[in-house]
Amino acid sequence: MENRNLCILILNWNSHDDAIRAAKLLSGSPWDVCIVDNGSDDSSAVTSLRDGSRRLHVLETGQNLGYAGGMNFGMRWARGEGFSHVLLLNPDTTPSVDVIEGMLRAAEGCAVVGTAQVTEDHTPYLSAATLRGKKVVPFQCPTSCGRGHDVDIVSGAGIMVELDVAHSLGYIDEQFFHYKEEFDFCYRVSSAGHRVRYHCGTPLIHRRGGSLSGSSPSASYYSYRNEMLFLQKHYGPFVVFSCLGLYKNAVLSMTQHPRNAKAILRGIAHGIRGVTGPLFNLNAKGRGR
Repeated sequence: MENRNLCILILNWNSHDDAIRAAKLLSGSPWDVCIVDNGSDDSSAVTSLRDGSRRLHVLETGQNLGYAGGMNFGMRWARGEGFSHVLLLNPDTTPSVDVIEGMLRAAEGCAVVGTAQVTEDHTPYLSAATLRGKKVVPFQCPTSCGRGHDVDIVSGAGIMVELDVAHSLGYIDEQFFHYKEEFDFCYRVSSAGHRVRYHCGTPLIHRRGGSLSGSSPSASYYSYRNEMLFLQKHYGPFVVFSCLGLYKNAVLSMTQHPRNAKAILRGIAHGIRGVTGPLFNLNAKGRGR
């Protein structure tokens, strides 16, 4: 794939310093970079980057559309601009030319490419998985061989997407809003007969939880709600009677993090009921939309 056919989308929601830092790290690269501001409280820091450069773009959604909605906004724009592929990046990543070139090499014949990831102290963590029925099997190349591997799921912190495939599938499902959306997208890509690839060479540095702490009640809510939404979407409504592993995990999580118990229970209940979109007030009794 030619470099000029790739646009790097960095999604920003009140993470201006991170988004600007990530964009500047790529300022000398051969690729176009676009910051998608997803309804930040004050977007002036990001929009001030508009300097007439034809390689740096800033888009404003006008409201918080979640990861799925914000990235969809950027992908539709990129496709309209004639790009064939996009790299979807979290602002709390540290992108490098080596990582992106490795992903480009792996992209040949693949609709989605993910990459190995490490924390800031270079501790590896799982960013890919295969599926055996409903069972998720984490995947990690033990040798970082660099050859790449076919998988079923890759992490959304840094994934390369073929835009024509994304368009044909209706892009990322926005009902998830936060968490599980890239899991669902990869599942749909694989189900449509396209390849999902994992680049195991130079890893992407990712500071996890940049927009929402993984230990917060809100994170627990979205995690359990969207897991239930995904299962019902792909396996039918009666799957709720066979989610013993999910329910056991919920009990364990509530035991370990009592302050999150209400959020976990509400997330499961909302997932069963089909509640989607953002939850504006975790303590409210409404549908969280």
